[in-house]
Amino acid sequence: FPNLSMPTVAGLTGPEHEVTLCDENVEEVDFDVEADIVGVTGYIVHKQRMLEIVDEFRRRGRFVVIGGPYASLCPEELRGRCDVLFVDEAEETWPQFLRDFEAGCWKEEYRAAEKPDLTASPMPRFDLLDVDRYHALTVQFARGCPFNCEFCDIIVMYGRRPRAKAPAQVMAEIEECHRLGARQVFLVDDNFIGNKKLAKELLREIAAWGEKHGHPISFNTEVSLNVAQDDELLELLRAAHFTTVFIGIESPRKA
Repeated sequence: FPNLSMPTVAGLTGPEHEVTLCDENVEEVDFDVEADIVGVTGYIVHKQRMLEIVDEFRRRGRFVVIGGPYASLCPEELRGRCDVLFVDEAEETWPQFLRDFEAGCWKEEYRAAEKPDLTASPMPRFDLLDVDRYHALTVQFARGCPFNCEFCDIIVMYGRRPRAKAPAQVMAEIEECHRLGARQVFLVDDNFIGNKKLAKELLREIAAWGEKHGHPISFNTEVSLNVAQDDELLELLRAAHFTTVFIGIESPRKA
């Protein structure tokens, strides 16, 4: 799957800037690339490789910024290792940084004052991805989860109150993925049914779109186990052509 953070940040970048994406899962990093800004993202599990990439670009004199889950969860480990550090979601801070950078007065660290309103988020730049290199394309409906599982860092990053895009936004993204040739779309929400009412609204839209177009795309996503208690939700998932769901049962108890 493509890392959705890169086309998302590209979508937040104005047309006056040229953006190139590089996903090391499917291509080599070009350390000789001519760029005013090099952005690096990754999870905690990517820590060692992220620092190797950052150090190599900085050794070559590039201006390097870091954001994403590792930067947001462990910012103390990255301060001083890059030119600019982004903590938390970047819908507001990335455009602010670009304005500051053009004015020559950027800050060393940007941190969102509050959780962004996803209904104002622009469409990710899926067109910058090489679609043929991926098993599926990825779309995000909501961030946050109402549960408090002890093993999970999602609520630390995104909060316990799910925030969602409007169904029309997601349908536009699905249409774009279809236009680019995707046959499968993974909804990357950490718990797609964190807000069941909104999830059902979107599923009805997807089902109607699929019915109209002959179901050209199959879908999958992540849900919590209580999906099994809601017959309407299960039927809507089937109608929307969700062929699989991922359910994590990380902390089982015999009771």
